[in-house]
Amino acid sequence: MSTQAPQSVQLRSLLPSIAFNAVVPLVVYTLVRPYFASDVSALVVAGAIPLLMTVGGFLVRRKVNAIGVMSVIGFVVAVVVQLLTGGDGFIVKIKGVLITGPVGVIFLLSALIGRPLIGVIFRYLARRNPNRRLPNHHQSTVTTLLIGGMLTLSAAATVVMALTLPTTVYLALSDVVGLGIVGLGFLAIFLVRRRWAAQREAAESVQQA
Repeated sequence: MSTQAPQSVQLRSLLPSIAFNAVVPLVVYTLVRPYFASDVSALVVAGAIPLLMTVGGFLVRRKVNAIGVMSVIGFVVAVVVQLLTGGDGFIVKIKGVLITGPVGVIFLLSALIGRPLIGVIFRYLARRNPNRRLPNHHQSTVTTLLIGGMLTLSAAATVVMALTLPTTVYLALSDVVGLGIVGLGFLAIFLVRRRWAAQREAAESVQQA
């Protein structure tokens, strides 16, 4: 119970940032769209607000916001690609998955070739903290597949919605659907980790008996 409390507190602390980065672009886009000739300009303005708030927050508090940083990186990459390709705004629409989508695919590929990234990450962390418990290969593979699957599925759903829905509807639904998929992914990870912990405790009890 105590091991989950810090994670729950951390998740709750991220909720305002998630809501801000999801709601503000929709509101700003709705307000400014009538003043621009194309979706692209309105989307850039709407995406720039969270960017400015994230940068301003860092300058004032000297504290990095993980959700905001991902939003900033995605926004910058999307605008650069948009300028280089002269597209119709699609890249700016899906800016949020320009990072998470490729990361999800990399996670999946690492598991498929037998080098799950979670195992690699934990082994690296263990160099700094030798007391850290390392997951076995099966646990690393399952966790890597779950993380890769939720990121890839979330990205794919976002792209499909961007291609098929009006911009206002897309902005209203994309974060809800994407975060819903991510939430289900983390729930699956939590459940399998709890099952592994129960199995480990049972095995340790048998050994002690």
